[in-house]
Amino acid sequence: MNTTAGYLKKIGVGSIPVLLFFIFWEAGARMIPEGVISPPSDAIAAIFKSASSGILWEQTLISLYRVLLGFGLSLIVGIPLGFLLGTFFNSAEKALLPFLRACEKLNPFAIIPIFMIFFGIGTAEKVVVIFWSALWPVLFNTMSGAKDIDYNLLRAARSMGSTRRELFTKVILPYTTPNIFTGIEFAAQLSFFMIVASEVIGASTGLGWYYINSTARYDLPLMYGIVLFITVLGVIINRLFARLKKHFLVWKEAAQLH
Repeated sequence: MNTTAGYLKKIGVGSIPVLLFFIFWEAGARMIPEGVISPPSDAIAAIFKSASSGILWEQTLISLYRVLLGFGLSLIVGIPLGFLLGTFFNSAEKALLPFLRACEKLNPFAIIPIFMIFFGIGTAEKVVVIFWSALWPVLFNTMSGAKDIDYNLLRAARSMGSTRRELFTKVILPYTTPNIFTGIEFAAQLSFFMIVASEVIGASTGLGWYYINSTARYDLPLMYGIVLFITVLGVIINRLFARLKKHFLVWKEAAQLH
């Protein structure tokens, strides 16, 4: 009971800044000249209307599908490559690290036009943008976790006759899982941000395109409603991966205590 009351109290206290924000927004929008800022009540009504018509969900699913493809590819490539470079191929890691770091530093916004030239403005270009943006946090966090493994554990496992496969599944993978989820969490946030940005720059479908389309029509309530919807969706994705990360960090701490 106390836990539930504390949780509800935490939610209530945390909601106060959000409520104040919407109150000031509503009051401010009514005070300035019409056609500059849409009141949140109108924005919420517009986004509900869009959702009821199905257009919002259609564009959302298109964007999430692109994110899923690019993000999934970054995991498929980044996690195995991070393990290999961080454990069994240290010489290759030292040789490739400067080049990989240079690729990481490339601003994804700056290279979106290059991806457009090669892949057009369809789904393929969006998937490549997401893949490029999400790959580096996944790769480098996996490498970092693999390199930080306690080699005494590896020696002990080898002395007990563990095979390379058993070393990976029972020692290396469990030990590096929290680092991997740190990279995955950041990559997921970055992927969602980049899909909206890439669709704003050039697309004919997706949430970013839907926002630009409403801007072109100067539909202020829908413009602000889409911004609110994207913000809420981003918070949900962030909270989801944060909870997954917290679960695995708790698991690692408990394992270290034992």
